[in-house]
Amino acid sequence: MSRSASRRSRSVVSRKRAARVKQSVNERTPRAARQEVDLSLLPQLIGYNLRRAQIGLRRHFVRTTGKPGIRPGLFSLLVLADANPGIAQIELSHELDIDKATIVALIDRLERQGWVERRRSTEDRRRHGIFLTAEGVRGLKALKRDILEHERRFARRFTAAELRQLLELLARCHD
Repeated sequence: MSRSASRRSRSVVSRKRAARVKQSVNERTPRAARQEVDLSLLPQLIGYNLRRAQIGLRRHFVRTTGKPGIRPGLFSLLVLADANPGIAQIELSHELDIDKATIVALIDRLERQGWVERRRSTEDRRRHGIFLTAEGVRGLKALKRDILEHERRFARRFTAAELRQLLELLARCHD
């Protein structure tokens, strides 16, 4: 079969397939305006529910901090650098499950803002430790206050036992 005949044959098949799809779509009953959306199996899916929860938490996180560019990953990086002075980029990457290139970009940004500094290790010259600057310590203190209020807003929805259980169950999803 020639190339042009093959193209014509594929074109005919494509038009027939498109006509069948159009016909089957037209045979369905159209949704009424403001009709409740059928979520089908979505509410039973762990991933769907985790994502919906993450969207709500993140949206409130951004409103709570009121600081553009401060995201949960950046906050977590600051907390780890504060709790582990001199932590290596690779350790941050591992603990936060963020690829190395992204960690480098985050640290570069924090360095430009004057919140962290890299210091060469005295034991291994290939390694750079991450340290909060005085400005970073002050900024993190304010962020922690905001984030703890953010956490309390969501934690109030659960009893103490439910919250412990929720955290244990979520840990199973990422461990």
